[in-house]
Amino acid sequence: MSIAFAEPTPADVEEIARVHVQCWQESYAGLLPDDFLKNLSVDEKIAQWRQTVSDPQVFTWIAREAGRVVGFVSCAPAREGAARGADGEILAIYILKAYQGRKIGRSLMAAAARFWLSKGGRSLIVLSMAGNTQAAAFYEALGGVRVYEGSFVIAGTRIDEIGHLFNNLAELALPA
Repeated sequence: MSIAFAEPTPADVEEIARVHVQCWQESYAGLLPDDFLKNLSVDEKIAQWRQTVSDPQVFTWIAREAGRVVGFVSCAPAREGAARGADGEILAIYILKAYQGRKIGRSLMAAAARFWLSKGGRSLIVLSMAGNTQAAAFYEALGGVRVYEGSFVIAGTRIDEIGHLFNNLAELALPA
């Protein structure tokens, strides 16, 4: 089956929230406490995504296979604490584990780069957990340069994080 990409509608919000929770559970096992991951709330994510999808400052793009959301990206102006020299930020990019390795992530990043360029943006940053080596390798393969190392606390656990800066938006924006 082929992957279709589109801007989400309000009807997609619940599915985006379910994918978000499933991706956290798949990606962060061993990095975050098991109880925290087990108790992630799709309903809380629905509220978050309802707001995100309706926010004109935020670009969100979804990937579907057979009508089912299998991944998404979201970007916006860089948050003050995240900027590290970037004017835009990838707020989230997640692809269900079963769909990774099919260039979906590359296509989602390209869509975010095209959007940010259309807004006059020059660079994007993405923050990730330092222990998520698969994400770091993905960002670096796309030309992201590691520019930041820090930490934050989630569920009472200190998490090291890294930031990758993309100054190569014209190249990143090319189709996969």
